[in-house]
Amino acid sequence: MRLLLYRPDYERLAGRLRAFPGLDIAVMDDDRAAHGADGAAIDRRAVNPAAAYASSGLYMRGPVRAFFGVLRHAGTLRWLQSGGAGYDAPIFPALAEGGAAICNSNAAGPAVADYVLAGVIEAFHPLARRRAQQRSRQWSRLEFRELSDTRWLVVGMGHIGCEVARRARGFDAHVTGVRRRPVGDEPADATIAPSDLARALPEADVVVLTAPLTEETRGMVDAAFLGAMKEDSVLVNVARGGLVDERALLAALDRGRPAHAVLDVFEEEPLPAWSRFWSHPRVTMSAHCAGASPGTVRRNDALFLDNLDRFLAGKPLRLQIDPELLAGR
Repeated sequence: MRLLLYRPDYERLAGRLRAFPGLDIAVMDDDRAAHGADGAAIDRRAVNPAAAYASSGLYMRGPVRAFFGVLRHAGTLRWLQSGGAGYDAPIFPALAEGGAAICNSNAAGPAVADYVLAGVIEAFHPLARRRAQQRSRQWSRLEFRELSDTRWLVVGMGHIGCEVARRARGFDAHVTGVRRRPVGDEPADATIAPSDLARALPEADVVVLTAPLTEETRGMVDAAFLGAMKEDSVLVNVARGGLVDERALLAALDRGRPAHAVLDVFEEEPLPAWSRFWSHPRVTMSAHCAGASPGTVRRNDALFLDNLDRFLAGKPLRLQIDPELLAGR
């Protein structure tokens, strides 16, 4: 069985992949050329993989278009392990329609949750002013907000949302989760349906977006949503930029409602240099890197190897996405 990987992933996992007999490895380099494990060149049109590992490293810095181009045009793919949580890209339903099982990942959950807590703490604590006072040898007390006094609204209680909720509750914050189909074991003080979101917004000190991008969630954070938020609240988006009407958000930030936004994702990425988000005084932003930790890589590799073993043995795969969800139904 032929498996396609990105070169850095193969080099990191080569020793562990030898434990799988009969595995035929194809590797894609940064220059989009394909080679076998023995270094022999393979025409990209002849790779014909049955399985593939699209790691977070491939997404962040690799030849992702060429990689998925091979998968799309070969027509031989039976299983794809994605290193990301999202599945809104058009390539995923296209591959599923061709008969491939698509598995996403929960590996970034702990890292993204840490990012969220760090962003909110930075918004609540005058860290920059403290450092400025230190440099100028100024002894002055600065007040800050305690997380235990806050109410959080986590929109999307999947893998990442649940990790965020656990950490916020660890600081004694009150957490309300928003989920289409509650299962009853969410790590939250309360769980509500999306239809109740508007009633919960005025009470939330922190609103965290962790929901997938779908037709229902696209543009959900609009002028009405933002207008219902508290004046001293914080909005955090670690989901997809498409969840937010960015013009409405900038206008709302100009008015101070919400008081601050922590943004790791945007509608257009990389974010254009002319965007106001770069310099807005009420924005803390980053370059879609909330999950960029060594722990995410380790957890993704472990999930991939476990699912590879399951795939070769004909066992059920972990985190396989329902084809109905991929089809938008």
